[in-house]
Amino acid sequence: MDNFEIYDNIFQTMSLMVMMIVSGAAGLKYSSRKLVVLACAYGSIMLGTLFYMLHLTIIGDIPRIFYVSEISWMAGYLFFLFLVTLRQERKNVNFQPVPAMLALFILVASVHSEVMGNTILMSLAFGVIAGAIVYLSSIRIRRARRSGIPPAAFDGMMVAVVMLQILVYFVSEYISDFSTFNLYFAVDI
Repeated sequence: MDNFEIYDNIFQTMSLMVMMIVSGAAGLKYSSRKLVVLACAYGSIMLGTLFYMLHLTIIGDIPRIFYVSEISWMAGYLFFLFLVTLRQERKNVNFQPVPAMLALFILVASVHSEVMGNTILMSLAFGVIAGAIVYLSSIRIRRARRSGIPPAAFDGMMVAVVMLQILVYFVSEYISDFSTFNLYFAVDI
């Protein structure tokens, strides 16, 4: 195993499995729907990464189009979106232009960098889901700043997760060496 991507994906799979187990156990212990949804998100992303890692290990090829993992990863982001909507206050979400511009940027970047393979439909679906996550999280961050309280770390992390996901695909377009540690792995880990 001289391919660093295998080590990277083993680390990610194990980390996601631990986070899934801890979130799921805490969700059951405290009867928290949010923690159970978080465990489902981690589990979906972990299964996609596991499948990708097994393909990479068994076949020995880095697939450019990989629908099984991509669907599983997209399911994880759907769980993240569900979690973000569970965290919204009961107030109506009014249209806000700055978060909308961020969401539009996420949508365009997702389609441009072909985040979910070379089919426009998958990348567009991911862009809509990720854009909605960024939009709703940005509204919560802006609302917290306006009221003078520090924004919840969760909302900032959700925006960062989406940005890093798009960045990893953007960086992968310019990196061809997946056998040694480089910028791609720094972003991916």
